[in-house]
Amino acid sequence: MQNWYKYINDKTDYILDEIKSHPFISDLMEGILTKEIFKFYIHQDALYLAEYKKVLAILGTRCDEQDETQFFLNAATGIIDVEKALHQHFMDKENNRHEPSPTCEFYTNYLANMVSTHSLQEGLAAVLPCFTIYKQIGDYILENQSNFKNNPYQDWINTYGGDEFAKSVALAIDITNKYAAEANDKTIHQMNLAYEKASKLEWMFWDSAYQLESWKI
Repeated sequence: MQNWYKYINDKTDYILDEIKSHPFISDLMEGILTKEIFKFYIHQDALYLAEYKKVLAILGTRCDEQDETQFFLNAATGIIDVEKALHQHFMDKENNRHEPSPTCEFYTNYLANMVSTHSLQEGLAAVLPCFTIYKQIGDYILENQSNFKNNPYQDWINTYGGDEFAKSVALAIDITNKYAAEANDKTIHQMNLAYEKASKLEWMFWDSAYQLESWKI
């Protein structure tokens, strides 16, 4: 399939719409998201990224071309180094949450399983929403906010709406499209399922932060 990403992005636009309208995003855009919720999110994101970094490294070693491998290894260090700086800026070290929420653990386990035991194409599709949705949400907030100068979360917003992240997202899409173009119909179907599920998990991740999700027992 040529330009698989355009197809799946259009097919899952309902998920992106739900994320845009989620109170976590709307409150973040207005700068009124409570510090408690944002710090919960940042702590969980740090736990998520610790595992996502490993996922990207595994995925990179499975790619055919050296530059593709290098991209994912760079993504596992460079992009996350940027996010690490944000975490150090926003995180409350005295109240660091060392335990992942149920949603965080489910999401990272899902990605680890996809890149380790499924086809390369499915692994690529599963990790892609973390690139594309964050870029789309960053752009959406930048385009619609009116409080650039006094939003306490502006550094976070600028990171995901910035040019450097956009370049990484474009490369991730190009690599995934390349392998999708070589895939049969069955694999494309599995890629679609993986992207859609991971996109739903993106929504769940923000929702879990807004709910300050914890283990029930």
